[in-house]
Parts: sequence; structure tokens; C-alpha cells
Amino acid sequence: MTGDSMRKNWFYRLLLSYLPVFFIICLSLLLMTYLTISEMSKRSANKANEALSHNVMQLIDDALAGIDSLMLKEIQSNGRLQLFYAEQPADERQYADVQAASAIKELTANNPLIDSIYLYRLADQTVLTSSMITKLDTFADKQYLGRTVSTKIPYAWTLRSYPQPEQGASKPEEKIISLAKIANLSDYSTMVVNIRPERLRLLMQSMVYTQTTFVEVRDRAGRLIVSTDGGGSTDTGLEPAKSFRSKTLSEAHSELTGWTFRSGNHGEVIAEFVSSLFYIWMALGCLIVLAGLAWLIYVSRRNYKPIRSLMNRISNVRPVSAEDARTGKVDEFQLIESAIEGLLDESNMLQEQHQKNMVYRKRYLFLSMMEGAAGTRPKTGLAELEQMGVVLPVTETAVALAEIDHYVEFERQYKNDQHLLKHVLSKVVQEMAETKPYTVWTEWIDRCRMAILVIYSGQEKAEWETVEFCEALRQWVEENLDFTVTIGIGSHIEDMDHVSQSFREAIAATGFKSSLGYNRIIEPAHVISKPKGELFRQLQCIRSISQSFRAGEKKWETHYEEMYEGIRDQLYAYEDLAGLMNVLIGHLQKEMAELPEELHQVWQESTHDKLLAALEQKETLDEIYGEFRAILQEAFEQLSELRESKSTHQLVHQVKRYIGENYHNPDLSLMHLTDEFGLNAKYVSRVFREAFGVKFVEYVTAVRMEQAMQRLLETEGTIQEIGQSVGYEQSLTFIRVFKKYTGTTPGQYRKMKTLPETD
Repeated sequence: MTGDSMRKNWFYRLLLSYLPVFFIICLSLLLMTYLTISEMSKRSANKANEALSHNVMQLIDDALAGIDSLMLKEIQSNGRLQLFYAEQPADERQYADVQAASAIKELTANNPLIDSIYLYRLADQTVLTSSMITKLDTFADKQYLGRTVSTKIPYAWTLRSYPQPEQGASKPEEKIISLAKIANLSDYSTMVVNIRPERLRLLMQSMVYTQTTFVEVRDRAGRLIVSTDGGGSTDTGLEPAKSFRSKTLSEAHSELTGWTFRSGNHGEVIAEFVSSLFYIWMALGCLIVLAGLAWLIYVSRRNYKPIRSLMNRISNVRPVSAEDARTGKVDEFQLIESAIEGLLDESNMLQEQHQKNMVYRKRYLFLSMMEGAAGTRPKTGLAELEQMGVVLPVTETAVALAEIDHYVEFERQYKNDQHLLKHVLSKVVQEMAETKPYTVWTEWIDRCRMAILVIYSGQEKAEWETVEFCEALRQWVEENLDFTVTIGIGSHIEDMDHVSQSFREAIAATGFKSSLGYNRIIEPAHVISKPKGELFRQLQCIRSISQSFRAGEKKWETHYEEMYEGIRDQLYAYEDLAGLMNVLIGHLQKEMAELPEELHQVWQESTHDKLLAALEQKETLDEIYGEFRAILQEAFEQLSELRESKSTHQLVHQVKRYIGENYHNPDLSLMHLTDEFGLNAKYVSRVFREAFGVKFVEYVTAVRMEQAMQRLLETEGTIQEIGQSVGYEQSLTFIRVFKKYTGTTPGQYRKMKTLPETD
């Protein structure tokens, strides 16, 4: 016999041993429960019906009392009704009657319970309804009016036969509930309101579930007025037959109308019969339960033998502890469970360890290939690649590098979800590659960059496929996530041994996104198409920016724009661009340190740190340029306000203007300014240094050198002529000062600046 057959036999054996007994006991308990609940329900039904009778009575009383109050209110306050009963000439009665009929229609329309209203004016024996006006003699309901006017008994709600005035006497009469009110005490004119019993039935049914419960209303004489079963008093005196299963459980008497409200349940007769056998059924159920328990004990003892045999075998492999053996408290099923769980835990642990080893091994193999180490063992590497699901033979490979743009902002915005988003990005690449004819392998190589290895096996147009795949990934990130990625693509390699070359090219391509822009694809052709930037060409612009900024001259913006134009036309990696902007910050820091304390404090407290933060947060040239310009512009305006607030501001600008107009004068000196402005030379020197953070001589030299550099580039004059034009009579002195200022001689400077144009 096979193992499956043995398991099925054991299962069926247990099932047939317990299932019949289980069903019998359950049915017995259900019967006992039903009988108990039925007995409790019977008692609850009596109380519920009593409450229902009072609630329905209260509902009907409130509705009728409301109509009674409405009639009294209208009689007392409705001018149109009062006009009907008022004494008027006969020729003026027509307007009053029309107005009263309109009032009757409004009352009937606004009170759905009211069927009809008519007014009786005793003075001229006139009856007015909503649709006609007639004399009492021709009115169909004149008998009721006669009894009402002549009676001395207080008016109350009355069930009566009612012939419709519009129908005439030939039509069968209907049962109606009426209430009359004296509208004019002087002559006992009357207002009568009629309600159909059918409308009371609808009102009662809103509170009663008619499938199981009924409510009926009877008048003082015991006549049926209305019932939720659809019955009501008829002109024959017959009442609708009750179901033989219905029984009245409660009744209530209304003090307002004198009516009796009765309620009960359908099917109460059958319930009474079942309830009479309550104790017999309970005794029978108890006997069945006891018999079932005896059978369960017998079957359990018989089925325990295989478990005992299994316990003996487990005890031989895993002995019971001494404490449990001494106390005899051995949980057999727990022992079986612990033995099985031990085997399962060991199996799961081995599987998890294997999965972790595969993840680490896969990452190690990937990084080894990127670093060029995998090529030292080509056969082993290919075998491992095949285990990873790569289709062999490999004909072409390429590496792409996806870098998260503005990673500082990404870290700040997704402080707790960074790993989740990176995992999502990896999964997106895998899902996009599922339908492709090539293999895609991804690994995060650092916190912001994901390497993508694309492996082809005989496909054509591989380079185009790689670019298309990377562009699809970039577009998906842009459309579905709150950040973007820039993807650099390395060149395609024909074998797996030189994948590291494509990886290095991808890193280099991504590094140039500061110049080429972010959220795009950067291919090797994009890098080759632009000349590489030379940082030393921007040093002169940086020096001019720093000096002009320190001196409070607007020319710093022009020099800053020149530096930007020079950088924009060339290709810079982010590290080179960051280094260049750090040099600019360093030069500014050095120049601003020479300013007075209050001016230097503006730079130190609100400008220097902002520039460093902007350099850390921004990635592209345009972003860094715009942020630096805004920060420097704000600082420049603050420095200008501080300078202008000083009393010596006007004097300093006069001296500065004079220097700008007479820099070519060889005799320009502090003594010359003393004679020109009539001031002490030391005072002029101190004021000048406080304003611009530089000595008078250094400032004059800077102005002359700026003019000399401009002439060297814009004119063809000799070195001696240009030196004399800026205030140096001796050419050697000019050359020495120029080299000290710029780092090159005038001739070298002219050649270096004009060389690109001649090329």
C-alpha cells in the first residue's frame, strides 16, 4: 500500500469516527438553543408588542391632535376662513367664498393625512368644499352636519359612513374618520375635517413589520377602524379574517380618541405548540449529547494507538528531558511539533543562507567585472554568468550608469524612503528588460548611482537598443517619480573581459552632466563633441571678479558673465567645475578679509556659507551660476548700503572717480591727492582702505593693470606705449608690475589671449 493510500485511509477513518457524532451533537445543541431562544423570544415578544401598541397609539394620537390643533389655529388666525363666516352683504360673498376654498385646498395639500375639509355657514345654510359651494339641503353629508350642530356632546373623532358630495346619493358610501369644530360661536357655524382610514393604515405600517406583526384599531363600540393587515370597517359590518395562526398579545387605550390599539404576532399558535414540548425536547437533547460524548471517548482511545507508536520512535531520536520524565508532564503533540519544526528550521536556514550567498556572489561578480578583475578567470566567469541566467555566447556588452539628479535634495525629501525608491528603480529596470531579447543586470555601486550591464547574444543594432532602453527608463522615472536620473552610456565591447572599459566611460560621461545638463542620456559622442575645459584660463576672470567685488564696483558682474561664457563653451566634469568655484570662493574670501570688520562680517555671516551650500546642492553649470550670482548680488547690495551709510562715502567716491580719470598720470600719488583735495595724506589712505579694503597704491595699480590688459587685447600698440598710456614711463617697471599682478608678462598675456582667435 502506498503512502498516499495510507494517509487517505487514516483520514477517512478519523472522519467517519467523529463526523457523524459531531453532526448529531451539533444538531441537538442547535435544537436546545433554538428552544431556549424561542422561549426567551416569546417573553420578549410580549414586551415588544406592548411597546408597539403604545407607540402606534401615540403616533396616531399625535397625528390627530396635530390636525385638531391645526383646525383650531386656522379658525382663529386664518383671515380667509374668518372672512367666510363673517357677516357680509350677499354681493360680497363670492370673493370670500373663493378665498375660503383656496385656503381649504392649501390645508389639504399641506397635510397628506387629511382627505377633505368642508365649511358650514349657518347664517345662509351654505356648505363650502375645496371644489364646490352648495346649500345644506342639496349637500350629501347633511345628516352628519345636522347631528353635529344639534348635539350637546363635545366634538370628537368619529368613524362614520361618508357619501362623497361630488358623487351624490346613488354612489356607495365610504367609511371616514371625521372631526367637527365650531368656527363661529355666535351661530355655531362648523368646520369639518375628514380622514380616510387607509391613510392611518399607511402611517401605522411605517412602524410595523407586517410579515410577522399586526396592529389593529377599534373604536369605543368595538368596530374595527383600521388594521396593518389591510382591513378596515366596511358598510356591511364584516371584518377581514385573521390568520388562524395570529394571536393578540397586547392592547392600549387612547384617552384622546377612546380607541383601542391591539397588536400581536403571526404564527403565534404554532409557537405555542412548540413551546409546550420544551422540556421533552431539552431532555432528549441532553441524552443525545451524553451518548455522543461516550462515543468520542471510545473512538479517541482506539485512534490514539498510532500516535503512541509515533511518540516512541521520536523518543528514541530525541529523548524526553529528565524534568519532564520525573514529573510525567510530557506534551506529546508539542514534542512531535518541536521535532518537525526543528527539521523545517534547519531546512529554511540552509535555503536563506543559500539565497544570501547568491546575492553576495552576484554583486561580487558584477563589481569584479566593472573593476576588470573578472577577466582574469574567463571560464569561471562565464560559467557563473550562465548560472545567473545570461544567455551564452555573449557577442556584445555595454555599461550604462544611472545617477540620481540633485541627490542632496533627494536625501532631504526622502529621508526614510530612499532604499525603497532605489529598490523600485531596480525593479523597473528588471520589468522593462523582461520583454527584451537581451539580458540586463543592475547593481547599485554607491548611494546615488546604479550600474546597468546590457548583455547581447547575437542581436543586431545593439548600440541603438541600449540607447532606446536607457531613454525609456529615463522617461519612466520622469513621469512616475518626483526625481530624475541622468544616464551615461559607455561604448559597446565585443567580449566580457573588457567590460570595465565601458564602465569607466559611463562614469566619465555621467561626470560631464554639470556641463551637458541633467535628466538626459549622455553618450560617448556627446563627450567628444565639446572641447575639454582648461581651468587656468578662468583664473584671471576670478581675480578680476574678486577685486571688483571687494572694491564695490559693478564690473564684477561683467567679469562673472565672461567667466560663465568661457565655461559654458567648454566641457567640464563636476569635480573640475566644483574646484573652479571653490577657487572663486577662496579668492573672494581672501579679498573680503582685507575689508573693515563690519563689511567683512556681512561676507562671513551671510554669504560665504551660502556659496558653499549652493555648490553642494547644485549640480549643473547653469544652476551653480544662477545661485552664485543671486547670492553675490545680495551681498554686494548689503555692502553698498553699508558703504553709503558712512559720512566719508562721498569723499571716497570723489577720490575713486578722480583715479579713474587720471590713472595715466605718472605723478598720481597720495601727495598729489592731498594737493588736489586739500586733505591729509594719512587720512585719505585710511578712509580709502576702510572703504575698499585695499591700500591706495594697490588700488591705483589694479586700475592701471585692468586698463593695460584691455589695451593689450583691443589695440596693437607696443608694450612701452601701453605702459606709458596707463602711467608707467619706464617699460621695465610696467612689465614687472604687470607680471606681479597677472602672473605673466604683457607679451605672454597678449599671445595667450589672442592665440585661440589666430588658430
